[in-house]
Amino acid sequence: MAEQIRAVKRIEKVRGKDVEGKVRVLERTYPHQLTLFQTFIPEDDPDDKYSNTIELYDAIPKYFSNARAMDVMRKDGIYLPTLERVFQHRHETYTVQIRPARVRGRTGAEKEYYPSPREELVEEALRKLACDKMNGVYLDNLAGVQFTLYELKQELKSRGHDIDLPRLIEALKICNGVNMTVSHSDGKVVLQSSIFPVLLLGSKKDWLEHPKETRCYIQFHPFITQCMSQLTYRQFDYGSYMSYTYRLSRWFHKRLAHNYTQAGMLQPYTIRMSTILRDSGTHQSSRPANNVRTVDEALEELRDRRILLSITKEVMRGARNSLSDVKYTLLPTIEFIDEAKKANIRAQQLLKQRGSLLPEKSTSEATAEPV
Repeated sequence: MAEQIRAVKRIEKVRGKDVEGKVRVLERTYPHQLTLFQTFIPEDDPDDKYSNTIELYDAIPKYFSNARAMDVMRKDGIYLPTLERVFQHRHETYTVQIRPARVRGRTGAEKEYYPSPREELVEEALRKLACDKMNGVYLDNLAGVQFTLYELKQELKSRGHDIDLPRLIEALKICNGVNMTVSHSDGKVVLQSSIFPVLLLGSKKDWLEHPKETRCYIQFHPFITQCMSQLTYRQFDYGSYMSYTYRLSRWFHKRLAHNYTQAGMLQPYTIRMSTILRDSGTHQSSRPANNVRTVDEALEELRDRRILLSITKEVMRGARNSLSDVKYTLLPTIEFIDEAKKANIRAQQLLKQRGSLLPEKSTSEATAEPV
């Protein structure tokens, strides 16, 4: 990491077994960055409302949203090719290569998986649990979270995403087994890692006999530790995010919360359908009209949830009047503007906390996406 994590001298040893049964011994420290990550604005809001968006990491289109398409892609019903996607973040172009995780099912048969919306929800719930001062930890100077499977299951269930225990464990193993390589447009590798580089689960006997006491642990992706170290995350409305019907709605909500920092009634946010489909990793239909329908459904849900006040579409035509793209102009609601202002206040407070970690820079962003 570019910056070392500042920690107090108190160090503890934490032991656990990984998915292969090997004992891991990790050192626990207590950096100031973790406390800042767990404190939101205003502090008297309900504890379950807010979480954090993560710079660059949340922009990676790492989830595969179409289970049927994934099945079709499997060779011999088992093997998946390495998935490659190009995306942009803050006007820079990146490529992510996603090597699937191979997981053994209940019957003993192995099958490969890309991370899906299920894994996205599980990861987001774990990041929220890390905002609890009892759960978020730094082990070996890397950010992670200690939890019980019961806690994780209850958190997801309370958000309308109940997942049974075997599928929950499968999701954790997929996040641990998948491998992502992020590169710049010139081919230079930025980082290679799984979503959860370390997964300590305990034994099946312990889960079944003591579901509320058996502690598990995952280490977050290194980009999350880096973001926490540099204080470049942003507060967002996690409660609303987890309530959406469509996965693309969740992606839109988080993108607006992280990038649209100057949200205002007189400052519309513009973005093209092609940008949305590329950067979200949404499955693209061969029929443009189907893609428009997918985007429209997500935007309408954001309007229904009082995130967007108005949506204006400019249809772009190509040869023989064929649909080539759609430009969307979005205006936020007062409610979303208020949330953006709270996040901006917190971002400014974090900027002051950086001290000698990083030189100060403006947190303002352009209100239009590159096209």
